[in-house]
Amino acid sequence: MNKIKYLLIAIVIGISIFTHLYRIDQTYIFNNDEGRDALIAYRMIETKSPVLLGPETSVGNMYLGPFYYYLMVPALMISKLDPVGPAIMVGILGVITTILIMYLGKKRYSFGAGIVAGLFYALSPIMVFSSRSSWNPNVVPLFITLLLLLSPAKKSWQKIVFGLLTGIIFQLHYVALVIPALLFLREAYLAWTDKGWKSLSILVALVTVGFLITSSPFWLFEIRHSYVNSQAFLTYLITKGGGDSLGYPLYPVRLLANFKLLVSGLINSASLTFIIPSWITLAVSSLTLLIFVIYKKGTLSYLTIFSLLIISVLKESVYIHYISFLFPVICLMIGVVVTLKGIWKIPGVLLLLLLISPSYSSLRYNLIESISTQPKRARETAQYIVREAQGKSYNVVNASTSSTSTILYYLAISDNPPKNSDQSLLFVICEKVICNEDVLTRNDLFLNGPSHPTLINYLGYTPRLTSEEKRVLLKNEWVTYDVHVATVTREP
Repeated sequence: MNKIKYLLIAIVIGISIFTHLYRIDQTYIFNNDEGRDALIAYRMIETKSPVLLGPETSVGNMYLGPFYYYLMVPALMISKLDPVGPAIMVGILGVITTILIMYLGKKRYSFGAGIVAGLFYALSPIMVFSSRSSWNPNVVPLFITLLLLLSPAKKSWQKIVFGLLTGIIFQLHYVALVIPALLFLREAYLAWTDKGWKSLSILVALVTVGFLITSSPFWLFEIRHSYVNSQAFLTYLITKGGGDSLGYPLYPVRLLANFKLLVSGLINSASLTFIIPSWITLAVSSLTLLIFVIYKKGTLSYLTIFSLLIISVLKESVYIHYISFLFPVICLMIGVVVTLKGIWKIPGVLLLLLLISPSYSSLRYNLIESISTQPKRARETAQYIVREAQGKSYNVVNASTSSTSTILYYLAISDNPPKNSDQSLLFVICEKVICNEDVLTRNDLFLNGPSHPTLINYLGYTPRLTSEEKRVLLKNEWVTYDVHVATVTREP
């Protein structure tokens, strides 16, 4: 490899480091989900006891496995409990993903394809945005890339690692299992054509062993709790599965919508570039994919086509993070098309040129101009509550339209965290509007609390259905941004 190639690799890695980590401490997202995750990771650090349940899914009242929480713990410890730590971890994993995509492109296609694919991943607004905040779907592309590097798994250890990676992906996002499933079907076909049942049985056994090892905490939780997630999944299949039904778009409509999401949302980063892709850009994007599918009949085409067919079975709306597992696949496809010979490369090159302007404006805003107020908002509210408590024990609750997990996180790591047992001093957090008398007298006030089973009875207060008590309002103040806090005493 000559010096120019080394230089190109260094440039792409340098760009990736910049786009994934520059000003991340000022721009990372710290909303309710991120606050909940940080609280659970801190709970593990404080109690020295691992949780067995991961984040809740957006449908079906189901939960993922806890792998992402395990990933967060060392990052949170290294950052001295600053919630930016897990965000930096995700950014670093994004840089590693860039390097792996370059290597995969070079190994399977050409050096040029690897460079273009890695550069696209390092500069795509939606892919960069997804790698600058702590959230379980944001690390999916790394493990998908590792799986693509591993496949086809010919040796026994490779089959076990295939299962290990699948068990991890299973705990990050259920929809992302589409790629492991499709790759496993290909592995099964190759095993069957090799030595029939014997080879296929070995493959299934080794992959299953690997899968159960990394996903074992989830299954331990299931065994302990009468398979509640499995039952929820079956209920979801029964109630939402099957063919087209009233109230949902027909399958062809969903398929077309998901293809548009792939082209406009993933390739063109439409939700972040502030510019609606023109019909020319969308046409060129579609043509680039079509050329790859026709010209390069192989794994990437197989994965893209069948992924769209499978996710379109879902009747609910599909969002961009649902298909983050296709990030490395799309990057490689674009890299290959751009480096094709002759006129075939023109759509790929034209696509990159069309994306330069909107991508630049989006990256400039998100990396240089944007400032996240969420951590400061939560930190200042927590500081206010600790200051007002004056060392006394207290409880914290939130109004029904408010969320407090980010504030609870900063309270949890403070010198005076809230108590679980009933205290006479109570702080009520209200967002956007000042707390009113109705909020303070409602019996369901104590039901609006931790949004994860592992946090119930851990921090803040004990949920109660009714509360026979007299409450006296001491203060009702604006604290910071859109947050108001009411200070209340309770008399049993």
